Amino acid sequence: MLSLLHQARFAPAIKDETPMKTTIALTAASLMLLGTAGISSASNYKLSPPGNFTGDGNTSATKNGISLPCKAHFTGTINSAGIGSVTGGSFKDNGGVGCTSVKLINLPWKSVAVNQSKVKILNVTFSSPIGDCGPGTLPVKVKNGAIVFNTVPLPGGCSVSGKITTNPKISIVPK
Repeated sequence: MLSLLHQARFAPAIKDETPMKTTIALTAASLMLLGTAGISSASNYKLSPPGNFTGDGNTSATKNGISLPCKAHFTGTINSAGIGSVTGGSFKDNGGVGCTSVKLINLPWKSVAVNQSKVKILNVTFSSPIGDCGPGTLPVKVKNGAIVFNTVPLPGGCSVSGKITTNPKISIVPK
């Protein structure tokens, strides 16, 4: 990438070359370099600690104006590369009825750190008494072992919210 910049700046002028073409080449090379830097920085983080974890807390799914608040219990694992997987989950009623019939689909859901405070949970899909939701990507915040998401839209006309406390406490660390 830098060699492109060097060539564009120091190459002898070609008969038909205009200053505008050089400017465009420099701009394109710079944008490609910035794009590459942005991509690699996202991969500089991983989930920790490696091993199995559980998560417990309150969740709510809403579809067509109907909300289903539940108490959730999730299970998962983090591999040595810092990639997480949600491997299971169960739900209990929390102010409504129907939570025990919620079923997680497409497990395991891969989870990857995006930056020092955010994770993307991929392929989130579930069935519930209010309808099916997903598959979609669920962006969440991770802080002090808590996973938090607020009114995140999922395919199927759903939105989900929740605060899940993990054990052991999941964190995001540099690679």
